[in-house]
Amino acid sequence: MANFELFKELIIKEKFYEAHEVLEEYWHTIRKSDNPYKNVYRGFINAAVAMELKKRGRNNYLKVWATYEKYKPLYLKKKQFREIMYFLDRYSPLKK
Repeated sequence: MANFELFKELIIKEKFYEAHEVLEEYWHTIRKSDNPYKNVYRGFINAAVAMELKKRGRNNYLKVWATYEKYKPLYLKKKQFREIMYFLDRYSPLKK
């Protein structure tokens, strides 16, 4: 399982690239499986990537953030995922 606490700490510190790496490491182990949560991780990874792109002044962050948004119904299925979703929404690059 991915280290969500480290992921959140890195987001708070605006180390978005590093945050994405934390989840991507785990995602690579499940991405080709029938794991029902693989797109949850994909969405969270995309949220961190979008934040990094925004930080770098790149407008394509909107498209990447849309991928995070697309998977929101999946985040609602587990309390832990809902909490990460609410956390990420507070740091949304759309608010800055």
